[in-house]
Amino acid sequence: MKKRIIGATLLTVVFALLISNVVGILMFRSREMDAARSTLQELLELMDAQSAITEPEALMEQFHAAAPDKRLTIIDTDGTVLADTDADASQLEDHNSRPEVIDAERSGWGEAARHSDTLGTSMFYVAKRFADGMIGRAAMPLSSINSLVMSGVWGFLIASIAALLLAFLLSHRTANRIITPLNSVGGALQGVLDGKKTPGLEDLQADDELRPILRYIDKLMDQLGGYIQSITAERDKVSLILDCMDEGLILLDEEGKVLAINRAARILFGFPEGGEQEDGALLLTRSRRLREAIHDCQEKHSSIMLDVDALTEDARSLRLFVSPVSGRQYEGQPVGTSILVSDVTELKKAEGIRSEFTANVSHELKTPLTSIKGFTDMLSSGMVTSPADQKRFITMIGVEVDRLIDLINDILKLSELESVAIDQTEERSAVLDAARETASLLEPSAKAAGVTLAVEGESVTVGVPMSRLKELLFNLMGNGIKYSENGGMVTTRIHVQDGKAVISVEDHGIGIPEEDQSRVFERFYRVEKGRARKNGGTGLGLAIVKHITQLYGGTVSLESQVGKGSTFTVILPIPNN
Repeated sequence: MKKRIIGATLLTVVFALLISNVVGILMFRSREMDAARSTLQELLELMDAQSAITEPEALMEQFHAAAPDKRLTIIDTDGTVLADTDADASQLEDHNSRPEVIDAERSGWGEAARHSDTLGTSMFYVAKRFADGMIGRAAMPLSSINSLVMSGVWGFLIASIAALLLAFLLSHRTANRIITPLNSVGGALQGVLDGKKTPGLEDLQADDELRPILRYIDKLMDQLGGYIQSITAERDKVSLILDCMDEGLILLDEEGKVLAINRAARILFGFPEGGEQEDGALLLTRSRRLREAIHDCQEKHSSIMLDVDALTEDARSLRLFVSPVSGRQYEGQPVGTSILVSDVTELKKAEGIRSEFTANVSHELKTPLTSIKGFTDMLSSGMVTSPADQKRFITMIGVEVDRLIDLINDILKLSELESVAIDQTEERSAVLDAARETASLLEPSAKAAGVTLAVEGESVTVGVPMSRLKELLFNLMGNGIKYSENGGMVTTRIHVQDGKAVISVEDHGIGIPEEDQSRVFERFYRVEKGRARKNGGTGLGLAIVKHITQLYGGTVSLESQVGKGSTFTVILPIPNN
């Protein structure tokens, strides 16, 4: 405020000085022009009084003697220049078109300030019609007039600077007298807000007009300090409770406007700190069901529970408990409704996974059981009498039983992987050895499919039990065999990158469409269901790979192009010892 007072005072002084200087300079210049005009007029009258008949040469000598720094031009009645003190008259053009000459011929006197083409400088001209009709024109450079004006400007500038300094000193002193008491009051009030003890204001040096106000403020601060301390303590207690809640809490007033949103609710909905009204308007416009629930809650005075999935940007599943509130206030405003928000995304996801898993397991078990039931019914009914057909049916029953056993074993493996945390054993396994042993186990099925297996890379040890490491490799390499064409190759590479073991299994088979790549690690998901069942797949192999990798702190990824093949990459941490 002090700077604003001084600035406003100086701005006013500068503005006043600017106006006065401009007016003074203009008046000073006008005075100098009048003086120059009077001088030139006197010289011309003196030249005209010398003789009734103008003698140009004699006038030139007299004018030069009387005013050597000025110019005289004698112009005939037809505009011809007869003589000029500063130029050769024979080289000058007709002067009848000059404005000062035109005015002198018409009214006897004429003047003009303009640029002279003859001398190449700005001149001030005064012309007079002599008694015999000739025109005498006296002139002087405008630069001489301007120099006189500039010499006067310095005086104005010095006086202005002195006035500005004086105004600054006076405004500074005045501002101090005004601001010092106000600063003291502001500091004392801020101390009260911060909970600090501040000195009284009664002894402050101030004008008599301010002393009663300072006494009243002093008393008010004492009362205000006590109120603020109690309110601050209560506010901190409420804020701590709200911010420590895992559930989101939203308070609405009786008109449905948002009064408060706690930290958990802000995180859920992605709202920044502050701006409750804007955040509330955005929240309430996201869901028609929520608006209707709030309205019904206030109308019926009963609690309502609803699940919504589209209130957050990442479409999380939320469970909202909308309850009426009466007779309560938040920061002085009555509360009408409270909304308790719980994130049930993971709960619903788990429920969905369980439901989907049950459906898939039921479907996968039903298919081989139906086949077994059909074969056994045909055998028991005596419809199949040929020993060869009976043997074929019994073989088919055995295939379906093996399929059931494989499916149950994979389900048990998944259940085991999901039910344990990462093993805290000291067991270590060599990845290259595990890959070579797995390739040996798969060699017969690879030859049957016309596929070549290759293992290459460097030796590296990971903290994964050998049995689970082989299970991981068995599923990846087995998938490569199943989905490769006759004459294809499945290559397993092991290397170290950024201190981690990298296992990549590459095939040149049918590939996986881009829209299916994000789902191949789901249980029972098959890109080509018929081919997978024909090759004996259960649909759980890649799910087992993902769970083993995650169980030991690793990651698995896929790169694939249809018709060119697929590459599965597993990255596992390398233990320190």
